[in-house]
Amino acid sequence: MLLIFFIFYFIGWTLVLPVLILLSLFFIKKWKSSLKQKLTIFEKDFFYIYKNSKPIWFHAVSVGELNALLPVLDLFSGYSCAVSVTTQTAYDLAHLKLKDKIENNQIKIFYMPFDHPLLIKRIFAFLQPQALVLLESEIWPALFAEAKNQKVKLAVINAKLSDASFKNYDALSLFFRQIFNMVDIYLVQNSDYSRKILKMGVNKDKVFVLGNIKFSSLPKLNDFSASQFRKSFGYQEEDLLFLIASTHEEEEALLVSVFQELQEQNPNIRLLIAPRHPERFSTVFNIVNSAAKLLPCYYTDEPKIKNSNDVLIINTIGELLKFYAISDIAFMGGTLNENVGGHNALEPAFFAKPILSGPFYHKNKELFQLLIDAEALIVVESKVEIRLELEDLIASAQKRKIMGICGQKLTEANSKIVYNVANKLKEFVV
Repeated sequence: MLLIFFIFYFIGWTLVLPVLILLSLFFIKKWKSSLKQKLTIFEKDFFYIYKNSKPIWFHAVSVGELNALLPVLDLFSGYSCAVSVTTQTAYDLAHLKLKDKIENNQIKIFYMPFDHPLLIKRIFAFLQPQALVLLESEIWPALFAEAKNQKVKLAVINAKLSDASFKNYDALSLFFRQIFNMVDIYLVQNSDYSRKILKMGVNKDKVFVLGNIKFSSLPKLNDFSASQFRKSFGYQEEDLLFLIASTHEEEEALLVSVFQELQEQNPNIRLLIAPRHPERFSTVFNIVNSAAKLLPCYYTDEPKIKNSNDVLIINTIGELLKFYAISDIAFMGGTLNENVGGHNALEPAFFAKPILSGPFYHKNKELFQLLIDAEALIVVESKVEIRLELEDLIASAQKRKIMGICGQKLTEANSKIVYNVANKLKEFVV
């Protein structure tokens, strides 16, 4: 039966690949830069640093998975490693965060090819890895099958399986039970995810519940002074900085409107917006510019905040941590848009900031629930609730402080998870 699945899988990818190529070349601009690598077309000797070694190949889909992977990579500094990503934002961030290792020819960053069986065979031939390590919920049949065929050790770390994904895989369990069992080891975030993976027929000896490594992918800001950074923009000591982080479509306009309402009674509140994706920087600039009395300014233009109407738009990647450090209240984007499902809310918690979130955090359910239970994060489900909770936080410095301390204690208590994951992974690789 699995052979039948892969015959249709091969045919499906063969049919859809020309469509993806056309979309990348002519319609979706952000896909164009990654197209060659996703078709396994690399520059000559691109992988030359692995000529005399069999690397451990890590795959992180997007920014969230990449940030979680970085502390793991730090603990694999003595190993030959390669890193693949899927999105352009993750690709750019990887080059920023791993710049020294890339320049010293210690690591290569590349785009994961499309999961067409022939393309997957080519990437394995180029890399010849000793192990393949994927993060969270990536299930790619051709990738898994080729790893098995090549006798490459296959691990999924920080593994999770949402209710929706489990339902889909379970409906096709005749095929996916065998695909799930191609993985040699699952290092799982919690017992709920473990239970679902076991229900997919995975041998219990392969599954280990070690916790969520996002607790350990927490910020390190070396030689950074939050007070000096804050002052560099012209913010005054009495100003209250409201940061809207990792925003998506439909979120900024609503939150800007709330800010305008709060401004009338709270003249010291200041707004900062960090869009999740670079291609939306100009869109967010225009949203702010169209709002009555507000004046948008880009971070890279070295703006000086002169009054409460100036809204700072953070138009870079990889620097959001600095703004968590200087903010007074953080709102987690991606939670007012049902199609997104939230982002990593541990970063503002690490900096002891009170956190607000919309109701859609299903993709990071465990992290959000821990912060909710710790009373470090408040979920708001409407514009009215957002305004009321913000009014409460603005009025009470004590509440802001208590929420911040609760979040910070939670992150500190779970900060050792990455060491357990890395050690278990090293046992598996060796």
